[in-house]
Amino acid sequence: MTIDLLPVLRERYPKLFSNEYMREIACYPGWLNLLDDLCMRLQRHTDANHGVPQVVVRQVKEKFGGLRFYIAGGDELCRAAVHAAEEASLTTCEVCGQLGVLIGESWVSVRCDEHIAWVPLRDGDE
Repeated sequence: MTIDLLPVLRERYPKLFSNEYMREIACYPGWLNLLDDLCMRLQRHTDANHGVPQVVVRQVKEKFGGLRFYIAGGDELCRAAVHAAEEASLTTCEVCGQLGVLIGESWVSVRCDEHIAWVPLRDGDE
């Protein structure tokens, strides 16, 4: 079972996650620290720079093994922070957050040695 990251991040960063249409963060909890660090940077930057439009997160997901973090608002520094987090995800195990490598062929993901064969449980599985 995995934790739902949206309520966790929405509680910590209500301005960033004010998009009421966002229903999920489509990635595993190993990236929580990566996401938390990114969100902290984005919110601190927009709070400290009143000319920078408030960042609002539009979508967060895994695609081609890496993090995709789509925003509205912000500035070049915000976009650079997002890019850096997306790059860091390519070496961060999506299951536990430890150092990982990109694996797979048609479906790729980032996994550490411990989670290389990990498969998420589906609803109804025990």
